Amino acid sequence: MAIEGGEIVRRYLENLAEDFSCHHEDGQTLIIGTPYYYPNNDGICLYIKELPESRVKVSDWGEAAMNPFCDGFDLLRTPWAVVMAQRIARDLAVELDRGELSKSGPLEEVGGLMLDVAMAARGVSDLIYAHRAYARAAYRRKQRKGHRVSDFPEKLAAFLGERGLEFAAGARLTGGSGQVYRVHYRVNGEAYLQVLDPGRAGRAKAAVDRVFGMWADCNGDLTVERKLTLLNDEALDWKAAHIQRLSQVSTVVRWSERERLAALLAGLSG
Repeated sequence: MAIEGGEIVRRYLENLAEDFSCHHEDGQTLIIGTPYYYPNNDGICLYIKELPESRVKVSDWGEAAMNPFCDGFDLLRTPWAVVMAQRIARDLAVELDRGELSKSGPLEEVGGLMLDVAMAARGVSDLIYAHRAYARAAYRRKQRKGHRVSDFPEKLAAFLGERGLEFAAGARLTGGSGQVYRVHYRVNGEAYLQVLDPGRAGRAKAAVDRVFGMWADCNGDLTVERKLTLLNDEALDWKAAHIQRLSQVSTVVRWSERERLAALLAGLSG
């Protein structure tokens, strides 16, 4: 092989570094967007807090256990899943406390702490694959019983297609800081569309914070009109404060006003 192993690793790490992002939450918590993803393609975020004596704590804030893809699969109330999650965490020396994965250590070891928590988060969320709720037929049964199972991505894709809008999933967008983000869709080659569908009110703030940080970093040449945030308001009443915050850095549209979304996207394509 012409290329050396060391060169392959170097190129891999360079590409990996581009997909990390970071911003502060209230000046206390550093939120790191990673290039790793949950089974539903939501990015894995890590939350870092400083501790006394030059130590840090890296956490997933319980998102691996509560990821929206796991609707219909209550990991913390499923005995076999709890045992498996504990084993995954233990093998990586990560703590699992009421669904939250975390690991603490010296500041100089923060890279290793982040990798361990990210691996644990992905491993725990992957337990959905072993649960019957992952099967399409089981999802349909749960829908008939009144459980919320989000089919929003399929509905959005069908809507965009019906309106003759060309779209590509997983678009890459570079912010002013040099960080590379993955946006849910790029539409007609002009607009970037990020979807917020947290499913539960308790997840809304964290989702808003992540998207706000991404859009804020992408100010500059990319205008507010080309950055669209789509809120799924079918099962969640969004707070005015959340909409106001997102409106500072993007054009906010509710799913209930999707015809406006189509008009905005069509206008940009011209």
